Amino acid sequence: MARRFPFITSMAAGELAEEYLLRTDLQVRNEGARRFRNALNMAGGGFKRRWGTADVAGLNGVSRLETYGIGRSDARLLVFGDGRFEVRGLDGAVQQVIATAVPWREADLFTMQIAIEDGKVVVAARSFQPQILTLTGSTWAIAPLAFADGLNGSRLQPYWRYAARGISLSPSGYSGAINLATSADFFLPSHVGTRIRYTGVEIQIAGVSSPTAATGNVIGALYPTVTVTLASSDGFIIGQQVKGEDTQINGVVSAVPSATTLQIQMIDGFTLFDATEALVGPTARSKMSAVTNFATPAPTVDWDEALIGGARGYPGSTALHRNRLMLGDFDAAQNVMAASATGDIEDFSTGTGLETDAIIERVGRETSLGLRHFGSTEQLLLFTEAGVYYVPEQVAAPLSPTNFELLKIGPESAASPQPLLVSEGMMFIERDSGRTMICLPTGNVRRSWEIADLSELAFHLMGTPIELELLAAGTESDRLVPVLRDDGQMAVLTYRRSAQFSAWSLWHTAGSWRSLVVADGQLFVVAERVVDGVRKFRLERFDETAWADGMVALPDLNTPVPLYAGHTIGVWSGPSKLGEFEVGPDGRLIGVDDSFGAVRVGLDFPLIVEGVPPIDQQMGLRPNYKITRVDVDVIESVGFKGNGRDPSGWSGVIGGEVTPTTGVRRFRPLGRAKYPTFTIEQHVGGPLEVRTITMEVTS
Repeated sequence: MARRFPFITSMAAGELAEEYLLRTDLQVRNEGARRFRNALNMAGGGFKRRWGTADVAGLNGVSRLETYGIGRSDARLLVFGDGRFEVRGLDGAVQQVIATAVPWREADLFTMQIAIEDGKVVVAARSFQPQILTLTGSTWAIAPLAFADGLNGSRLQPYWRYAARGISLSPSGYSGAINLATSADFFLPSHVGTRIRYTGVEIQIAGVSSPTAATGNVIGALYPTVTVTLASSDGFIIGQQVKGEDTQINGVVSAVPSATTLQIQMIDGFTLFDATEALVGPTARSKMSAVTNFATPAPTVDWDEALIGGARGYPGSTALHRNRLMLGDFDAAQNVMAASATGDIEDFSTGTGLETDAIIERVGRETSLGLRHFGSTEQLLLFTEAGVYYVPEQVAAPLSPTNFELLKIGPESAASPQPLLVSEGMMFIERDSGRTMICLPTGNVRRSWEIADLSELAFHLMGTPIELELLAAGTESDRLVPVLRDDGQMAVLTYRRSAQFSAWSLWHTAGSWRSLVVADGQLFVVAERVVDGVRKFRLERFDETAWADGMVALPDLNTPVPLYAGHTIGVWSGPSKLGEFEVGPDGRLIGVDDSFGAVRVGLDFPLIVEGVPPIDQQMGLRPNYKITRVDVDVIESVGFKGNGRDPSGWSGVIGGEVTPTTGVRRFRPLGRAKYPTFTIEQHVGGPLEVRTITMEVTS
């Protein structure tokens, strides 16, 4: 016997993966959609047509957008292009262009990382030296990151031991131009210009003659190597650190020439032992009787080289955290993290380990473990190829050399898009799946962070993300997180704090979107369009009043629109679409009724929302269902179709003025199916807002 039952859906859960469509045990299943394309979830339930975009300005090829400044009068768009940097106002007007000495290329745009704070923009990528864009007054300048000068000509740059364990360095002299020899292959031709350190004193490499031989210039003078005469050298071992018992001067045993002499490389400076004090080591103690300088510095394993440079490459990740510049993902030391001294992004000297000194640390055990991103929240997060870590900072114990402990949150690895800070934590893209994840603080002392999957119900929409942004809630919607995919489409998350589930939609356009940024509460995009066979890149802004993409307002029909010359575009008068019309070579519309005044033109896009198959909650799955009636409750909307049919009495004629109306539109679909669905489509751009969809179903 046939059974009738109602089925109501709000579409509040957005699009669901096919795997969830028959999960009748899940509440989210009856609140979702099979397809949710170019639609926008509403804060009070239901959905509407997504915003279109307004054309703002032309761009010079593929570009990446960032923003600087807060507020309408201060916010600016930073446009990164192939060998080019532009500053634009929110109206698209070019305020400054830098096209010389810009190292990034098109291939770098979406892998390089950008950190912005306090009049400086730091740009990092493995393919070039980190760059600093500095704003002085109203003018930007670009220069490579220059490390601060230290005492006596030294450079406060980060250093790292790249040479294999046990390889020693032998300088031929203490100052000036000297020869350098290593006990195994080390030097590369690209080492020329690089600085190495012999027990903390810098030597700049001037030339490389072989993998074990080079020349260099000492910056200052090397610490001396001394010969000490003592009662007995018995018990002292090469490589041990020793000190004067009275002076507390430190050195390292470099040779044991005889039963009463030692060669010691000084490591604390140029002050020598007192010839009458005792020399103390871990395994011996003996009274000294003489201390003399040795002719040449002793070979040592206590040496390192610049962490960054032409020989070892550059950092691929960067961020600013608690007044420190963070650098990571180095080409030859992928799991090393460098943090500048507090308050000075050009000082990477570890000094004596004071709280404000720089920090150079290894993350994990594998040198190939890529440190992909830093996340600056109340605690420092590190996103690596092997999972996410955090530093357990506190207000009274911020990040410092003495407060650096890494604790692992979970094994989820991070993909290339830079993580996004939101009120709840830090969003990031999981590398292997492309899913959107979030690191959430738990409030617990023992386990401070956890990771949740925000895209579990709509994982099929994720694609390969390249950027993500946060658009604050407005009158039209809750918070949105658009995730830009490499195919030019967006998976858009409606992000509610109190919602039981995350709602996703897929937005697409005529062409592709290539970058996005939120500036002063507005979502800007780089759009790639093909107009009359020509590829063009445009700066566009999402606009709640735009019914199409790339819309341009024309005060009258005689106003040319050269952007679309030779192309066919849609023409709107208010919410009414007049039709698709050709644009002549001179940019003027052809064939539009000249009785219309001001119009807007653009590229139409379809809205498609298909509900989930209704299922009898009492009887479960049945052989056949028939959707006998569908009532669609709409607000201030123009024409749309339900399962391919226009609603009775609906005002949706193309070519003339239409008036948006509010009310319930009834449909009576035909036929039975095992899993029937109801689809709303709007292929003619105009206002459309659906509050509820109520079905009467026969099983």
